[in-house]
Amino acid sequence: MTARVILIGTLWVLGLEAAKLPEWYTRELPDAEIQARLVQDLAEIERVAGDTFEGEVILVELRVRPLYGSAVTLDRDQFLLRARTNNDMSRARTPDRIGGGAVLALVSERVGAPAGVMSEQANAPIWTGAPGTSGRPQRLGGPPNVLGGGDSHKTEQSVEGRYDDDQSVVARLRARELPLQTRDTPVSGYLYFEIPAKVKRKHLELSYDGTLGELLIEFKKAE
Repeated sequence: MTARVILIGTLWVLGLEAAKLPEWYTRELPDAEIQARLVQDLAEIERVAGDTFEGEVILVELRVRPLYGSAVTLDRDQFLLRARTNNDMSRARTPDRIGGGAVLALVSERVGAPAGVMSEQANAPIWTGAPGTSGRPQRLGGPPNVLGGGDSHKTEQSVEGRYDDDQSVVARLRARELPLQTRDTPVSGYLYFEIPAKVKRKHLELSYDGTLGELLIEFKKAE
């Protein structure tokens, strides 16, 4: 009997906690209904994406329902996530930017070598040299983890590729992203936003400004 009372009490408390924060927020535009849910819990982010991204990424789950037979086209650039406390903001990012690619980090250079510049993609040009020198844009080549540029004994630089996430993370993000093709049927999925972990998550808002019109959702955190 006591255990049953405890269970009922626990469920009641959980129900009150859930009532403090509605998970889904609904806004209706002339041609579509949009529902949004903020996902900032690291455990849930890892369950969806396969990585926590060190708390630097926030997910927004969306449901979009076209109205009156309308065809709806969505675009990442139409969605903006903003922190009201300090105006830090992020447009929706591509899965590749969030979860993939190698960052080439300069770890050493020979005496007299010009400084290099980091590249976000392993297959992107690596710019070496400095104004007024003979340095030319170079791609990764030659011996492993070595960049060439100009005279080898002066400008050869050593770099290492640091992979933040493997391709399985990118694949998961792509598979779960909100469909961005033109649709006349309901769609659902996630959009991905980069917000520094140091930014307080208490007051976040999602805005949409696109072909469907404009809307604003102020996510509220349970106290």
